[in-house]
Amino acid sequence: MEEIERSEFPVKDIPLLMLTGCINPAGMIFTELQNPDLRLNQYVEAINFYLEKTEGKVLFVENSGFDISNHFDVSTKGRLEVLTFDGNNYDKVLGKGYGEMLIIKYAIDNSIFVNSSKSICKITGRYKILNVSNLLKNYINSESNLMVQLCGKMKYSDSRFFIADRSFYEDFLINSLELINDTKGVYFEHVLSKAVLRAIISGYFYLPFKFHLRISGRSGTDNKNYNDSLFYWFPRNIIQMLKFKLFCKDF
Repeated sequence: MEEIERSEFPVKDIPLLMLTGCINPAGMIFTELQNPDLRLNQYVEAINFYLEKTEGKVLFVENSGFDISNHFDVSTKGRLEVLTFDGNNYDKVLGKGYGEMLIIKYAIDNSIFVNSSKSICKITGRYKILNVSNLLKNYINSESNLMVQLCGKMKYSDSRFFIADRSFYEDFLINSLELINDTKGVYFEHVLSKAVLRAIISGYFYLPFKFHLRISGRSGTDNKNYNDSLFYWFPRNIIQMLKFKLFCKDF
């Protein structure tokens, strides 16, 4: 894995990293990666990655009742908050996107870190975003308060990683919970896109990502590893930077 430079911006300006997690999917539909032990190890590894490679606070919220606090050194106290709750016992036909939104809602309602944060970066908890520092720095140095990757003619959004003011989560996202139904083809990504568009209409300053996400990890949907090689990522990053430049030029 490529070594990543630590961030150079003030700690107080770094968005809270909110990692969502479900250690035991308990037969959740459209989820090939079911092994709780494997998933737990992936979450612990990802949390340690963000603690090492960023300088802000990290929140991990888990919805199947596994408290993993004892997997981390006492030195992380003050930077790491771990929450767990029994939130994976809903009707499985609704799918994992429904559970994802329940996790975000629980975090908004219960996290000490969320309560003291102006902006939040949501990350699917088992994934390591290798260029996370550059993505965060781009958000901080911009005037944007909503940075999400809209896809498919803005019909859906990449939900693995996005950054927004806390008010976006409170006022636009979590109240869309009941719209999600994976079995009916209404995924978290569709609901997220609609929330983004409503926020833009309401005056939020939206920007796409300047850099292509460089994801290291295994997809829960098909249990396949993401290609995080430089050879795969670099040309896609060039394309993303050109798209970002053209987007900004239009404004």
